[in-house]
Amino acid sequence: MEEKSEHLALSERKKQTDNEDQQDMQDTSATQNLVDSTDHFSWEEQGCLCSFVPKRYMVTFLAMFGFFNAYALRVNLSVAMVAMVNNVTKFGHSLETEDVAEFNWDTKLQGLVLGSFFFGYITTQIPGGFLASKYGGKSLFGGGILLASILTMLTPVATRRSVSWLIALRILEGIAQGVIYSSNHAVMSRWAPVLERSKMVALSTSGAFIGTLFTMPVSGILVKMYGWPAVFYFFGILGILWSCLWFFMVTNSPREHPKISRKELNYIERSLKGESETEVGT
Repeated sequence: MEEKSEHLALSERKKQTDNEDQQDMQDTSATQNLVDSTDHFSWEEQGCLCSFVPKRYMVTFLAMFGFFNAYALRVNLSVAMVAMVNNVTKFGHSLETEDVAEFNWDTKLQGLVLGSFFFGYITTQIPGGFLASKYGGKSLFGGGILLASILTMLTPVATRRSVSWLIALRILEGIAQGVIYSSNHAVMSRWAPVLERSKMVALSTSGAFIGTLFTMPVSGILVKMYGWPAVFYFFGILGILWSCLWFFMVTNSPREHPKISRKELNYIERSLKGESETEVGT
């Protein structure tokens, strides 16, 4: 009896191992088919904004500039505040003049103003994921940055009214921007083929670093040439213009896009379908 039980156990383990090997071969074959399928598409065949850029890359680049704007709106106050609260001494023609700062905020209040953005930002991180999965990432991503852009343009008015208004406005900006990462992932989950997903997500979020790098020196130049309110008007208008492009040129999924080519659509959908079948198989 013991020998028979051992024989049955060995047979069962061998059968299980064979099934696992067969599943691995199927997964490898599915992945290879996806790789091979990309070889049949030229840049022109995959649907283009012009004759070179496929629609999925157009969405990725627009998302990158969305993050660019989001971080520009986030950090511009850090530079503008230097001119808002510090006296400036000017020298010229042997004369020394001092421009008195418009606001007399101590360092504690300055820290509260700068940190107030994150009081709102933290509140919409998790809800943003649920909203993006239910309503789609396009509206949430574009709407969040559009709202933050409008609020940024209102910053000079709110600041001159009272510091409490400025803090409230920055909290609202944080709430608006708290959804951008989760909504971007929702967009990429439908637009990015399996083998390109890491590249497209990394490229889109790289706009955050580019935006920060760009905003710091440009804000300083704007403050010097036109005064601190110009910083908020400039980046606010930039964000609104980007939002118009985003809503006009991006859809929640490739199938909803009116100008995507059939071949690019089939490639994306076949890739995502292959991924879902692989997950079910495992």
